[in-house]
Amino acid sequence: MFSYPAVMALLIFCCVRIGQESPAYAQDASGNYVGFKACSSCHQTLTEGWLTTRHARTFESLKKSSQENLPGCVKCHVTGYGEDGGFIDYDLTPEMAGVQCEQCHGAGRKHVETGGEVGLPVRSMGQAACRRCHTPGQDANFDYQKKVRSVHGSQVLNK
Repeated sequence: MFSYPAVMALLIFCCVRIGQESPAYAQDASGNYVGFKACSSCHQTLTEGWLTTRHARTFESLKKSSQENLPGCVKCHVTGYGEDGGFIDYDLTPEMAGVQCEQCHGAGRKHVETGGEVGLPVRSMGQAACRRCHTPGQDANFDYQKKVRSVHGSQVLNK
């Protein structure tokens, strides 16, 4: 049998050890997502246009209906949900709230860190990316060709 002090010492050791970063459990806190502000430094006009859209305010709509803690709802109202560096919750990652650039163009850390030379995000992930959230049950009248033109507000990309 172990003595009480021995058990307590073992528990304290384990708690301290778990609290330390070790290679087996360490995770890059920043991840692959950078958020729209990083994109804005080079794509200011597109970002300003996007800020006028409903996609920029999707998380606010959840908060108004008290659904901001429902994972089934949150995943479509934020960027990078469940991904390395993406949205975790509003307290930890408020900068990833809203449907931002990287939700449609892919995570942009490498692109930003290299000044646009590496990790170029995709121009558009296409209708399949939109349909992850704009399902027939959630958005029965979804028209991709019409809606994609409003993603950047009045700043429409030439196709």
